[in-house]
Order: sequence, then structure tokens, then C-alpha cells
Amino acid sequence: MTGTPGIRDEQIPLLSVVVPVYGVERYLDDCLNSLVDQDVSQEIIVVIDASPDRSVAIAREFEAAYDQVRVVENPVNIGLGAARNVGLGHARGKYVTFPDSDDMVVPGAYAALVASLERSGSDFATAYADEFGTSSGRQRYWTTRPSVYATGAEGATLADLPELVYDHTAWTKVFRREFLVHEDIRWPETTKCEDVVPSMRAYAAASAFDVVPLCMYLYRRRPGSITTALTSSRTILDWAVQVREAFRVVEGVGVPEAVQFFVEKAMRYEVASRIKSLGDVDDETRLTATTLVTELLEASEAATLRRVPTPTLTAVLGLLAGPEPEARHDGLPAALLEALSLTADGPGSAPAAHTGPMVSVVMPTFDVDPWIDACVRSVLEQTMGDLELIVVDDHSTDGTWEKVLDWASRDARVVPVRNPGSGGAQARNAGLELAAGRYVIFCDGDDLVPRHAYRTLLDLAESSAADVTVGGFQRVWTSTTWSDPKKYGLETRLERTTLDLNPRLIRNRTCWNRLVRRDFWVEHRLHFPTTPRGNDMLPMTAAMRFARSIAVTPEVVYHYRARPGASSMTARLGDVRSLIGYFVQERLCAVLVAEDDRSELAREYWHMALGSDAWATLGKLLQDGFDHLEKEDRVAVSAAVAGLVSLAPFEALERIGARRALVFHLAAHGHLDLARAVWEREVGKRFAGGSDTITTFAEALSTAMADGFDRRLAGKVWRNDVMRPFIDVSHAWDDELGERMMVFASKIDPEVSVRSTATPATREVRVAEALLHGELNDVWRESQYNPYKYRPKFAASITGVQGRVVHLRGSGPVRPGVRVLRLLALGSVGKQRDVQSQRLFGRVSVNEKGWSVDADLTALEPGYDWRLRVIVEDAFGELELPVRIAWPGGASSLSVVRPMRLADGDELGLRTFASGTARVATAVRWRGIRVGRRARKLRAYRAVEWRIQRAAKNRRNRKKAELQSAARRNDA
Repeated sequence: MTGTPGIRDEQIPLLSVVVPVYGVERYLDDCLNSLVDQDVSQEIIVVIDASPDRSVAIAREFEAAYDQVRVVENPVNIGLGAARNVGLGHARGKYVTFPDSDDMVVPGAYAALVASLERSGSDFATAYADEFGTSSGRQRYWTTRPSVYATGAEGATLADLPELVYDHTAWTKVFRREFLVHEDIRWPETTKCEDVVPSMRAYAAASAFDVVPLCMYLYRRRPGSITTALTSSRTILDWAVQVREAFRVVEGVGVPEAVQFFVEKAMRYEVASRIKSLGDVDDETRLTATTLVTELLEASEAATLRRVPTPTLTAVLGLLAGPEPEARHDGLPAALLEALSLTADGPGSAPAAHTGPMVSVVMPTFDVDPWIDACVRSVLEQTMGDLELIVVDDHSTDGTWEKVLDWASRDARVVPVRNPGSGGAQARNAGLELAAGRYVIFCDGDDLVPRHAYRTLLDLAESSAADVTVGGFQRVWTSTTWSDPKKYGLETRLERTTLDLNPRLIRNRTCWNRLVRRDFWVEHRLHFPTTPRGNDMLPMTAAMRFARSIAVTPEVVYHYRARPGASSMTARLGDVRSLIGYFVQERLCAVLVAEDDRSELAREYWHMALGSDAWATLGKLLQDGFDHLEKEDRVAVSAAVAGLVSLAPFEALERIGARRALVFHLAAHGHLDLARAVWEREVGKRFAGGSDTITTFAEALSTAMADGFDRRLAGKVWRNDVMRPFIDVSHAWDDELGERMMVFASKIDPEVSVRSTATPATREVRVAEALLHGELNDVWRESQYNPYKYRPKFAASITGVQGRVVHLRGSGPVRPGVRVLRLLALGSVGKQRDVQSQRLFGRVSVNEKGWSVDADLTALEPGYDWRLRVIVEDAFGELELPVRIAWPGGASSLSVVRPMRLADGDELGLRTFASGTARVATAVRWRGIRVGRRARKLRAYRAVEWRIQRAAKNRRNRKKAELQSAARRNDA
């Protein structure tokens, strides 16, 4: 029944709830509230074990308010086990259970378990628990992860469900009280590991038990609790003694499968968490723990130990054989040696032959029912059949799990597993622990694997002895595919390379297109971190960084399905948890890869991270909006962005562009609204010349500079995104805009003067000076002068090359009054323009008949696309103008980079332009129309644009007329 204050009930309750209490005043109220709300006839026996805090007062308050609650006080502290035995002695109910006083019970849980026992007549019932209180949030408690907890069972025995020896907790069970009394099951009173033996005795002695498929218990992880103190000598000794006794109980049942499950649980979780502490404990504790481990290994099979992480087995080997490299393995358990591929002669002998499959394929799945059959079929039909497919289902809610089980019943290579945790990362880690192959590879349950993919990767891995073997991939839509192997460094077959030799490989960090040696994975202790997005970024980056040898094949080995829906990764791109998780993982990758900011690998990494992945992730949040975010979430987003951006060198920020660098800086310092405004301008969602845009950019820049934004980048933003748009709209701005610009100029221009940062241009400098002087009329007047309107044109052709000196001859006269001051060369890399600037020396001749230049290119470096500029002075001041070099015979309508071989054999990339006639001819060829003789003589592509548009319109009109004529004929 539900607890009701002030009402006394003299009936014998159906359930007795025994709650030992010691030092939990912070949590006791939550615990008792969850108990009194249970919808079952019960008594709650609170055993106060001489608690030194206010726990007794809290319990007495509940006793006064609820008839179900009885308080029993121990005069001295006797321990958790003894307190439970005291409560069991006071119990009157038909059933009894034992929750801890700092945890909580899910509403309706006890009613469900009691109903199951009433229905089946079993000796006890159990259900699963969730734990909370850590940074990972709420997740399944590790002892209640077997898949039977999701399906349920009634009247089962340990022979039916041997995997339940994993469960050694008292608080997930409701016992028949007569069963405990008859079997004399009591809790040990002098140990901290009091649950292990009673739980195993209950499973061994029960004629039947029930498993109810629900979460009944919320276990609180907290500092100072018994289960968080695992490394002291006393705790390890208690654990070893209790586990040895429990193991004897399980061995006595006569169920071999239960023995193997117990060994796996003890080695995989309990020994693994304590093995490193055995070097710091006393001799008695070490001897007892070593005896326990030896007994477990002697009873184990090699297949069981292969499911235990190799680092744990290696540590056990060191415990038993000694740390010396020359230690022999005589007398060690054979299962341990076989699991580690060792022989009794010691580490110097030849390793045992590999008996498992060549490749283990780990496939996490979650709600992929429409695609799982095709995916599994594509793996099992590989031309390389020596594989195992470990499918780890993350508790799917559709028909995915049933289809996986169906495949497992038809093909023995399929190993179906329920995820012991939650999320794709834990699913992959669980699959890795079960993997027995020489190599491991990953596959998502909604994608496809080409038929020869694994054979291609395996042959290359074997022939090259590579630690990591990478292949190409395709992104697949319903009607199209996409692949760019050159972008990721996958266009050429390579047998022995490294990340330093081929830095473009860092651009691709997915796990499903690479085959990894399993012993290499274990050696470097790689694992997938639990994060909402990008859990393969860090382990794949680490694998590529640590690999002694990498092999590459350009063949497509994976088809990545781009599918809509909230469950796909791209759909969660803008989720705040995904964003924070991505930036945290990216920062770890940056620390791992970009140790030397000057290396080519660091340059490639930062260009990928800031210019692509991080920009897309932050842009998705800015696009979707963040008005719904709480203040704490905004702070967390900014902190995550700052963690990555703070590591980026100036060269990386300069390479992605000043505007994008400003977006990252604003987001990192908490100014998300301003960051969104700048981002909108960068992606074309905001008009550059609007008054709001100009003032917003000025405000964003002023705010960023106050937070330490680099002055060199700030100068570019001030010039290109504030001053130039302001001048361009000078005919339309009002006094209010001018006055606001004066305020911003007084804050910004003294720090990053246009004169010192901008390309020499008299109008920009004069407008900035007028703004500083505070005269609106002067600002407007200076804005109207346009020196570019009458600028001279410098079009030239190459007439010869002598050494590293290039001779250019101009194609027309230069108007009087123009004086050439100097030559510049600006170098670009890919889409990043003007990353290098070099002054050129040479001789320039200008007169009314024409002009010529002898440019010395000695200072130019190969690897850049160079374009030439000339600085001239006329009546308007200094101007920087392009030198348009016409390539002989050029026929492109766009500027292109031509390789120019110099006399000394070096080759430079020089940006050139085709002649006007060639530009028109190309437009004609592209559009497929005819133009008149006069049009062919025009020197600009836009001169024929009207003819192109008219021709297209005529085609549409003709097609429309034909359709109308055909319709009239049909009507007739």
C-alpha cells in the first residue's frame, strides 16, 4: 500500500524492507521517500547502526509520520552485514528485500517483483539497476547487464541462466523470507564485501527464480562509499576472501557455463580494477589475491579469457610469473598462455599459432531495422570468409535485435551481444573485448561493405606488415554517390607510409574504412570515449599517430549511407551535447597531433579542424539558434570552443581567414549573438552593405579586441568588412550611421590603423582619418572620391625568360601622371589566398606608347600560386593594381594557374588570364550558341551574357510553342 501519514496498520505486511543506515543524512530522506511511495503492503525496518550524524532524527520523523516505518537502533556500530541480519530478525513479511540507505527504489518496482513471486512461487525475484552520480549520467549498473534483464524470465534456474552469476547485489532482489531462513543465508558480519557470497548461495540453492524486465533500483555513485574504496589492503583482502568462497559455491552447482561466466566477470571487471594496486598491499593480501587469481585461471577456458582485456591478462601474467623479461612460464595455467598466444618456454619462444579468425568485424546497432539485413549480408558475403561478425545491439526498440538473432541462428560467424552499457562507444568497446581476430575493423549497422573490401585490406595488411590499413570510401544517397580520395590522401596505393610522410591522411578519422592489428590496438590501449558525437575521432587519430607503418589502398572499401532522421549522426550535429563532445575530442586530437606548429602535419590538421569540421559543427549551432539554451549550456559551449581555439597557432587562424577566426574568437568568449552575425555574413546570409551589418561587424570587432583578438586579423576585418562596405554605401548612409562609425573608429582604428594594415588606397585612409577627426561632411566628401574609377590597366604578356627574370610587355598605353613605385607577388595555397607576400625587384618602363617590366622572381618559392601586383602613384595617391598576364594561346574564360618553367629548371605557378577573344570563344563553346562577329571582338565575358540569356529564352519559347501546337493537334 502507499504510505499515508498518521494511519496505523496492524496487519502483517507482505514485504519487509530492511534499510541499514550509517552516515547518510544527505541521502536518507530521498531513500525513505522512494520507499514509502511503493504501492505494496510493506514494513520498512530502518536499522540505525550507531550513525554519528542526523540520520536517526530523520528516520524518527518518518516513523512518526508513516505507520510502515519502524526504527531499530544499534548501540554500537556493527557493520552493514550485521545490520542487515538484525533487520532480518525483526522482519515479519512474507518477502524481504535489502536496499542501501543512500540509494532509491523506482516507483512500482517492489509491487512488480512481489506480483511475479506470487504468480510463479519462485524463491526470489530480481530486476536490473541503473547507476547515477558520475559525469557519464545515468546508465545500467554493471552487474545487471545480461540481456535476460530486457526479456525477463519466470521459474528459471542457474542452469537456464548461468550468466546471472554476474549479479552479486542484495538490493536488486526480493527474497521469500522462508527461503533465506531455510537455507540459512545470512550476511557476513566482518567484511566490506558482504553481498557476494549470499547472492551466489541464493542462486545456487534456489529451486527457481524470476527475472522481471524493468529497472527497479537507482544506485548512487558517491565519494566515500564502500564500493568506491577498492584499493586498500583491507578492502582487497575482504574481496579476495569473499570471491574465493563465492567461487566455490558456483563450482558446487555443477553448471560449467556458470563457472566460466563467473571467471569472466571476476577477471574482466573485479581483477582488472584491483590488479594495479596489488603492488602496494601487504604480503597476506597479495598472497590471498594471487591464490584467488590462480584458482580462477585454473578453472577457466581459453575462450573465456579471450573476452578479458589483454592488458589485464598481461598484468596477471606479471603477477604470477614475475616482471622479469626472462621469466619462464612453466606451471602457469594453460588457458592464460593460450589466450596470450604464449608457450611455456617464456616470451623468447615463438608465439603460438593464431587460432581465431583473421578479421573481427565489430558492428554496433541501434534502431536500424530497415538496413540491418543488407548490412549483415554485405559482411557475410565477403570473398574473405575467415571472419567473425560481433553485433553489439544498443538496446534497439524496433526489430533490429530480432533480425540479428535470426542471422546468428543461420550463420555461426555472427556473434550477437547486447550492449553492456549504452551508446555507440561502449558498444564498440564491448565488441573489441570479445574480438578474437588478428585484425579488427568496424562497420555501422546501416551501411554497406563492398564484396571484395576485406580481402583487399587484409592482403595489403599482410603484405606490408602495416599496423593500420586504410581504404577509400563513398558516401551514398538514394540517387547519387560522393567520393574524394585525393582530399584524404587515398588516391594512391602505398604500402609503407606514416602520418608525417602523408599528412593528408589526418583528414579522415572514421573507423569503418581501416583495418587495425588487434595487438597494436591493445598495445596502445586504444578505446572509444563515451561522447555524443565523434567517438572515433580520438582513437583513430591516435592509431594513425602511433602506427609505425600505414598502408593505403585507393579501392572503395566502405559505402557510408547518408540517411535522414534524428538517429543519424548528421542530424545531431547541432545538438549542444554533441557540439561540446566534439570540441572536447578535437582538443585532445590537437594535443596529440599538433605538437610542432610548424610541421606540415600540424598545418594539415589545423586546416582540417578549423576550416572544415569545427567550422561546420559551430555553424550548425549558429544556424539552428541557441535562444533555447540555458546560461550553463552557453557557458559550456563557449568553454568547449575556447579549449580548441586556444591551442591554434596564428598561422592556422590566418589561413582560415580573418572573418572565420573572428567567429571562433567570439564564440570562445561567450559572445554567441555577435558570432552568429559574423557567421551569417561569412556564409552569405547577411548583406554586406547594410547599415546593420556594418555596425554589427564594428561592434563584434571592438568586443573581440577587448578580449584579446589578434591585431593582425582585426586589421583585415576592419578594412574589408567595415571600412570598405561603409565607403561603398556612402551615398545612402545617414548621420546616425556616420556617428556610430566615429565611435567605433575611435576605439578600433588607433589599434589597427587602416594606413598600416590596409592595401594603400587613399580613399580608405582619408575616410578613416575623417572619422577620427569627427567631421561628417569630411567623411562624406572623402567617400565620394573613387580613385579606382580612372585607374590605369596593367595587362601584359610574357615575352621571354632569362634565368629567374621574366620579361613582361604591356598591351596598351598608361595615361600620363602615373608613376610605378614597386612590384609585389602574392602567393596562395588552394582556397587560402594571399598567405605569402614578396616584394619583387626589377626594371619598370612606362611611357605614353606602352610599358614593360623585367621582374626578378628569385624571392618566390615553389608550392604557391603567385599573382603579380603593381603599386602606382597618381593624382589620387598610391594604388595597388593587378598585373593581368595573358597566356599565349589561352582559351579559358577564367583565370588559371599555369606552370612556368624558369631557365634554371625550377617551376612556379603563375596566375594568368586568357585574352578577351578567347574568353568569349570559351563562353560560346560552353553555352552552345552563336554570337556575331562584333561580339567575338569584345574583351569581357559579360558583353555576351545578354546574348546567352536571349538564346536560352528563345529555346524555352520554342519548346513552349511546340507543346502548345501538339496539344492543339491532339484536340483536333
